[in-house]
Amino acid sequence: MHPEHAGLLAGLEALAPPPGKRPPPNYLGQGSHPLLGVSVPAKRSLARAWAVAHKTTAPAEVLAVVESLFAGASYDEKTLAPLILAAHRPARLAVRPHDVRRWLGGLVGWAEVDHLCQNLFPPEQLLADWPAWSGMIADLAADPEISRRRAALVLLTGPAKRSPDLRLRDLAFANLQALQGERDALVAKAVSWLLRALVVHHAREVAAWLEAHAAALPAIAVRETCGKLATGRKSGRPAA
Repeated sequence: MHPEHAGLLAGLEALAPPPGKRPPPNYLGQGSHPLLGVSVPAKRSLARAWAVAHKTTAPAEVLAVVESLFAGASYDEKTLAPLILAAHRPARLAVRPHDVRRWLGGLVGWAEVDHLCQNLFPPEQLLADWPAWSGMIADLAADPEISRRRAALVLLTGPAKRSPDLRLRDLAFANLQALQGERDALVAKAVSWLLRALVVHHAREVAAWLEAHAAALPAIAVRETCGKLATGRKSGRPAA
């Protein structure tokens, strides 16, 4: 354990509710990883304070702490690591696709995966090293572990929503086609999420793709995407 990791773990333990008031095991789909029950706002504040105190620390040294946290035993340590990356831009920019792939190897369930993959890496970072990022993300779509198949979709959701770049769109459609038959909620909800993100810049293409693939898709993905196409809103209901 990195010395800075030890200090951050002490901070998490100080913020955690008493054991009797913590969420039940696997509450966030994290499998056997212990759950201290620290709230996301509290973890985010801890991460930001640490990042401010280490704003002149070299990215490689910050990544060593992040690496140690991802290897930690608890859900809270594993999900604090991405929050530190979000708060320390130089370290986040130093992350490479093979780092993300390695970290995903120790994550289980939607919450741990989404902390790392949801809106952490912007389109500019992916597109700057597109062959490496796209290859890694495409490989995740064929991974035998369902948590990593979810990551293949979630990693593209934020970038596809923020950027009209056709490389993001095309990889998103490829991964959606590869995973359209999944019915486990861990992937089915992410399919819907990515389709709705694509509507922002590629509504016409999403409508055509949805028509061609509706029979193979989870019903929730068809329903939510049709609602987004019709109203621009996830709920499918027009704005008041």
